[in-house]
Amino acid sequence: MDKYAKLAENWGVTVDSASRPVFEEILSGMKKAIQDIKTEPRPEFELLDGSPAQHGDRRDHWSPTADSDPYNAWLQRCSIAGSADGRLTGLKAGLKDNIAVAGVPCSAGSTVLSFTPEIDATVAGRLLNAGATILGKQNMDAFAMGDAGELQDFGMTWNPCDQSRLAGGSSSGSAAAVAAGDCDVSLGTDQAGSVRNPAAWCGIVGCKPTYGLVPYTGVFGMDFGIDHVGILTRDVKTNAQVLEVIAGEDRQNGCRLDPRQPYQCSSQSYIEGLQDPTDELIVGVLTEGFDWSTADPAVESTVRDKLAELETVGVTLKDVSAPTHEIAVSIIGIVAALGAQSTYRRGGVGTTSPGWHWKAGEEAFKNGMQARGDELSPAVIASLLLAECCRINDNESIYAQAKNVALSLDKEYQNCLDECDVIAMPTVPFTALSPAENQVTQVNRLARIPVNTAGCNQTGHPALSVPCGTVDGLPVGVQLIGSKFDEETLYRVGQAFENQNFGRL
Repeated sequence: MDKYAKLAENWGVTVDSASRPVFEEILSGMKKAIQDIKTEPRPEFELLDGSPAQHGDRRDHWSPTADSDPYNAWLQRCSIAGSADGRLTGLKAGLKDNIAVAGVPCSAGSTVLSFTPEIDATVAGRLLNAGATILGKQNMDAFAMGDAGELQDFGMTWNPCDQSRLAGGSSSGSAAAVAAGDCDVSLGTDQAGSVRNPAAWCGIVGCKPTYGLVPYTGVFGMDFGIDHVGILTRDVKTNAQVLEVIAGEDRQNGCRLDPRQPYQCSSQSYIEGLQDPTDELIVGVLTEGFDWSTADPAVESTVRDKLAELETVGVTLKDVSAPTHEIAVSIIGIVAALGAQSTYRRGGVGTTSPGWHWKAGEEAFKNGMQARGDELSPAVIASLLLAECCRINDNESIYAQAKNVALSLDKEYQNCLDECDVIAMPTVPFTALSPAENQVTQVNRLARIPVNTAGCNQTGHPALSVPCGTVDGLPVGVQLIGSKFDEETLYRVGQAFENQNFGRL
């Protein structure tokens, strides 16, 4: 079998000997395009926000010691000072290790990837330009596949509220570092609850903004349709201030870089209304967000009790329902697995959409997968195997079916929000877990943790986790879901919790 016949066979197409000369001639012309790009390269696009020239030498970084990092929250430490005069001057920040910082090693939490980025992710640059100081890169579940903070190639991240418990994931180090007071803010990523879940377990505030509001440029992703950058802080106001800085369309050098973003999307003032009266607000209590078979009844009752206390400041509670919420974790299970496989084939960062493509990141990812693929975490391997099973069993259309089911969930959430200002439920229906005894348990229980958080990643609605009490000394979070691009109302309700001193640890 000649090479063209073999290549065609991969797609179920037959190229016989009679047609081979035809395709050889066609392809010879088509291959000229490859040579044109390779032999006449245009200058690489430079990201302006937070370039090394603006913020000094990036090569001064070091690995933390166990004494300086008792929770195993950090993978690399550094000290990159931002602008001297900005809205975030004095704020100390950390970044999840799948977010690029020029000159500082990046692994996305996996030994498979060994890479020193040449650029800052846009969100990193925006932090620096606003005056924040970046203190380092934070531990995470490998390639963001994990919800507990234990599927980590560089060791588990421990919970500052109870060092025998896990911090949650996959933005595990980001949450633990904020909860421990190592930094004021961390940026994480959220594909099924990976910012909100660890925020709830660590007793801090975690926000997943509306899909596309915050640019993803310079971040290793999982699936184009569910990738979000999120914010972890100890209080609502700081969270809102950071969102004001990192939100908005990523347009640089006259080019629009992230096609996830709606045209001309912009940041707003999210802190102006934090102290506004709450007596006209309606909070919808989601029926399907409670009574999970895996739930701790004490966690659910704590959330209900604290929601009821909001009525003392004039908030109206109303029961609402979104039946498809009950299978949101199944939707994300299919989409994340098949979507990740497709993303990984394109180097973890590439897309088939317009916008900036991170060539160096793609090459580093592919080289790592080729050289060290056997080191992938069991969660990543299991997801890739599921995707391959779907492919060989002619079931790849399950991805499309899952995305279509997500449309129903989107409509149901919006119907609820037509009746109320925000939707409320427990962020995670149980408190922080202890490490699992084996890999089977580690991977299988991933479907238990994001039952309430996974839906918003599919629909794009913004969601906020705020501390609302404790059970046996461990933090409990309440999740608030808002209308798209209405983060202001989410923060306003979150501030109402904080004003009542709910869940302060």
